[in-house]
Amino acid sequence: MVTPGGTRPKLSRELIVTKARAIADASGLDALTLRELAHALGTGQASLYRHIADRRELLGLLVDDVALEFPTADPELPPRERLIRVWLDLHAFLSAHEWVAKVIAEGEYVSRNAAPFARHQLTCLTDAGVHPDEAMRAYRALYNLLLGFLLNKHPMGHHLDPAGAAPSTEDEEFRWAVTRFLDGLLPAEHPDAP
Repeated sequence: MVTPGGTRPKLSRELIVTKARAIADASGLDALTLRELAHALGTGQASLYRHIADRRELLGLLVDDVALEFPTADPELPPRERLIRVWLDLHAFLSAHEWVAKVIAEGEYVSRNAAPFARHQLTCLTDAGVHPDEAMRAYRALYNLLLGFLLNKHPMGHHLDPAGAAPSTEDEEFRWAVTRFLDGLLPAEHPDAP
């Protein structure tokens, strides 16, 4: 990776993570080898080891990097709408980075950078009427619902729409699932509520 002036940017952990993320986004996690990464950076593998220990550490750094971009919803929205919006936004974000769901689901990497998202969701859930003792369980259920949608690409049942019905998109299906989950979880809204 050489700049127009012919100089090579100084290799850093940040540059390594940025290039690794670009490879994973473009070609998937299997394509992200240290050899491929070194080649894309215009350096040798040995140079990478001055900044990262191995591929395992690199994946942890990638998860940390992605978690910084987890969305939050507009605090001005009513709590239920905030919950729906943030989960739809997270679904869209992770759909654009397909490799992330697999890494998260394997459970080997826990990112401290994801903690603000989790705290935000717990606040949204309690603001919407979920008892604090149940908020973490609800959060985990929503997260598992999200991961299920992102990981399960099997077509079983997807072709059973009634004749003439337009097939649903994954986004529409996920919106339906999150909405129905929250309908069952949250207290009924008072008809006179604003």
